[in-house]
Formats: sequence, C-alpha cells, structure tokens
Amino acid sequence: MSDPELALQRDPDDAIALAKVVKNKSREAEEYVSDAADTSRAIQSLIGNPLSRSSLRIIGMNESSAGDAQKAFAAMSLASKVSRRDTTAQVWLLERAAADNDFEAILRHYDAAMSVTPELGPVLQPVMVDALQYQDVRDAMVGYVNRQARWMPGFLNLASREAALEDVIDLTAPIAVALSGEEYEKSIARIIYRAAQDGDWEGAMDYAEAVWADFDAGAFSESAPNKTTLDKRLGLLAWELFEDNGIQASLDMNGGVQVTIRPLARGTVVRRHIPVKGGQTYTLTQRVNFDGASGARLAWRGDCVTTTASSRVWEQTLPSAARMTTYRSSLNIPEDCSILAISLEGNGADGQQNVYAKFDEISFAS
Repeated sequence: MSDPELALQRDPDDAIALAKVVKNKSREAEEYVSDAADTSRAIQSLIGNPLSRSSLRIIGMNESSAGDAQKAFAAMSLASKVSRRDTTAQVWLLERAAADNDFEAILRHYDAAMSVTPELGPVLQPVMVDALQYQDVRDAMVGYVNRQARWMPGFLNLASREAALEDVIDLTAPIAVALSGEEYEKSIARIIYRAAQDGDWEGAMDYAEAVWADFDAGAFSESAPNKTTLDKRLGLLAWELFEDNGIQASLDMNGGVQVTIRPLARGTVVRRHIPVKGGQTYTLTQRVNFDGASGARLAWRGDCVTTTASSRVWEQTLPSAARMTTYRSSLNIPEDCSILAISLEGNGADGQQNVYAKFDEISFAS
C-alpha cells in the first residue's frame, strides 16, 4: 500500500489503511498526540470491520492521550480480546495493570506482548525483574515457569544477575525441576554461584540437587577433578580443563590430570572457583610429575573473588622438574573472601620440546 491516505479516502472502512496512517504520524512525531479525526475514522472503520484490533487500538490511544482513562481501557481491552497479538494494546494494558497493582494482569499482558514481540525484552524485562521483589508477582509468575513460557529463559537470565538472590530462589526453588533444561543452565549456575558467594554452600548444593535429579552434591563437594566436579552445568564452580592456545589438559582413567604444553604456549591449564571460609588456612596438596624444559613454568594461583573484583592472594611455582613428588602449599584466606579462584598457569619451553606434566591426588582443604 503505497499511499494509505489515498486508500482511506477511497474506503473509510479500511482499517489497515487507517492503522498505517496513524503509524506514519507516530513515526514523524516524537510523541503521539490525540487526533479527533483519527478517532472518528477509527469508529467509521469499525462499522465495516467491527473486529478490527487496529481501529480499537487507535481509539484507545487517542482516548488515553485525551485523558479519558476509562474509555481508553475499554477500547484497549476490546483490542486485546479481538487479538492478543496487538502489542501496543498489551503494553498499554500492562502499564494500566501495574498502576492498579493487578499482578496477574501484569503477567498476562507481559506474556502476550513478549510472545508476539520478543524484541521488547530489553525494555520490559528489567521492569519485570525489578517487580520480583513483590511476593504477589512471584506467585503469579509460577504458572509461566511451569508451562515454559517462551520468554522465561531470557527473563531468568537477567533475573539471575540483577534480582535479589532470595527473590529468585523463592520463585524458582519450589518448581526447580522445571528449570533443568539446557536453556536455563547458565542462569541456574549463576544462582548457585551467588548462593555460594553469600556463604551458603549447603543451600547452593540443595538447590542444584532440586534442579537436576542426577546431580550428586556430595561428590561435587570433593576438591579433586573428577567426572562430577567437571560438571559444566555448575559453571565456574566446576573444574575446567583447558584445551586451546597450545595447552591441553585432560582427565585420565585413574583420576589424574595429564598436561601438555607446546613450545612458547602460555595460558591457563585448569581452573575452579572454590567456596572458602574467610580467616581460615587452607592447604593445596598434589602429587606432581613434571618433565620440565628450558623456560617452562607451571604455577598455581589463588584469587579472592568478590561481587565487584578479584585480587591475588597466593601463588606457588612448581620446580621445573619433579618425579612424582608431593607438594603442599598453605594459604590464609582473607576475612572478606568467600570464593577462591584456583588456577594452574603454564608457560611452554623456549625451544622445540613439549612440556608434559601429570597431577594426582589433588586436594584443597582447611
């Protein structure tokens, strides 16, 4: 339709042409202003097409701009009943429901708007995440979690970062099994990490077991790398063995970590964030077989991780050559530290030789 104004002149009942006329006017103006002529034409179009959601929406917009909230609500409600796909009507009704503290209506219109126009996420999601502080909102949202609303993964991704931890857990813990899918893994890992960072390791593990039926909290609490402590679903709280930039680390059949570092390679070999208690002394123990070469280096590092920053609190450089020797290193945890990021960093040799190392019986305990 190249000229909606002309089409509307030819057929005053053409609701589609009217909708395009109003849309064009809205684009040209910074703020849409009520237009009695548009309202009159919308009413005219309803004579020929009484189920035109666009005409009902136009009437609602104009009545709202004119300050008649009751007529605007009536028109927008009719537009919503005709079709949930009218995003403008849904957002208007959402705002009205928020003003009335009608939490079930807020979620109903949010669901409709996000299901049709997911691009609204950056605008609407922060508002809904902020609303999680209210128990009524959390109660109303349970049904949408259970039925796997299309917008829920994106919403929970933001909520797991921005909402108060107790509010997110209160919403999700009773129905945690509904969040066991891959699309929720990063959000769940973040919630568990935040609980651990708050010093509630037991609560974090209980939550993980509630989400994943096959998760073994007891086995995951072990400090050594193994099949369970390598569970990627736990994010940073699991061991990560790196295989890039000339560095390769892998778990052997006996539970040891085999390491190969190519010449001149540099980077992280293994890493895990481990919950600790501030003010206590911990000891890292490991049996090492290190076939060093000129310029090669392996060193353990420990960084205290807070919600805002991380700081180096410990480092242990291993001898350049060791034959299945047991090494122990003690470190004092700062009082304000609840998560320690432990990593093994490696540098390859200066020459042409690969560096090989094997770590067994890794233990980190107070």
